[in-house]
Amino acid sequence: MLKFNPFQPGQIVSPSMFAGRLEELLALEKALFQTKNGNPSHFLIHGERGIGKSSLLLYLDYLARGAFESLNKETYSFVTATIELEIGNTYEDIVRKTGAELSRSLKRHETFKTLLKKGWDFLTRWEVFGVKYDRSDDLTRSQLFEELCDSVLETSNRLKDQCDGVLLLIDECDKPSADAHLGEFAKIFTERLSRLGATNVILGLSGISNVLDKMRKSHESSLRVFQQFELEPLPIEEARTILENGIREANSRNKDSIEIDDDVVDWIAGRGSQGYPHFIQEYAYAAFDADTDNHITIGDLNEGVYRENGALAQLGKKYFENMYLDQIGSDDYRKVLQVMSEYMDNFVTKATLREETGLKNYTLSNAISALTKRNIVVAKKGQKGEYRLPSKSFAIWIKTYASKGE
Repeated sequence: MLKFNPFQPGQIVSPSMFAGRLEELLALEKALFQTKNGNPSHFLIHGERGIGKSSLLLYLDYLARGAFESLNKETYSFVTATIELEIGNTYEDIVRKTGAELSRSLKRHETFKTLLKKGWDFLTRWEVFGVKYDRSDDLTRSQLFEELCDSVLETSNRLKDQCDGVLLLIDECDKPSADAHLGEFAKIFTERLSRLGATNVILGLSGISNVLDKMRKSHESSLRVFQQFELEPLPIEEARTILENGIREANSRNKDSIEIDDDVVDWIAGRGSQGYPHFIQEYAYAAFDADTDNHITIGDLNEGVYRENGALAQLGKKYFENMYLDQIGSDDYRKVLQVMSEYMDNFVTKATLREETGLKNYTLSNAISALTKRNIVVAKKGQKGEYRLPSKSFAIWIKTYASKGE
């Protein structure tokens, strides 16, 4: 019998299923409140892939647009525009996408549709830029940037009596290369708006943590513009809340009520996910899908996680399999990774690896050399003979994958 599965692996989580991040939500609401009152507070969210950055941005987008009350019982009315950057995007692409999405956002908003018919050509022509941005007769980079600043300023001035301000969100900021000069764009853009008196515009960026290095390379002081939030794995109680919200959502939409055993919740929220939202969603989806009697047990969990194309395989395909299987043809090399996974993303000495793997020195040296060259392990800068895995989530997946036959 078909039933609605509320969990969303590999997708941005809807605000109705969002849980946790209380500290970040309160801080981001302060940023909205300050901007509403003429003191813009720009922010940058970063963390591992799958940690929930895009879901947090979506929640903030809904909050800023007034879709629901904030934790402080405030209701906001920002115009919001969200863009996603892609591999290969240039500086010009960033500028073009920002202007075009702001125009589209206003067109989607019932309150502002009529305004666009009254002398808003300066904004609507961004959609033309979006179509022909690569043509030789396009504006120069400098002209395009100035056009964006003028458009955002004019928009914010015209909307002052209509809404709280403008929220511009740029996601996947890690994808373009440093040559896209995102740091330079962000620094000069926010400073230019400040000088022009656009005090009701807020810029928010999001990306995996290597975005920090890319922005520094582009403009060494670019990060000073932003209040920074590094997302860590969720505490176990917040992870439990995600599962509770999911079951509640399922029971509101399915004909038959569904129960979930405590030991299933304990494993997913704790040992299985270690607080990583994408693990929680993947495991919960799989356990829910494996259930046939509306009572999710540890047996359903094991079936959903470990079966062919189950949750563990899906996580591997989406995030880790290339590093653990595709690029490695030696079980000795995988043994090194398994030992390192016990230390999560902390540094491990070569001596410790030799002792715990039982490998001969030349075999271990070859393994470390190969894994380092492929960026599967990270060598400690300025310290010879210490190595770590690139992320905690990779370590968690290795530990679960290596124990799946036990």
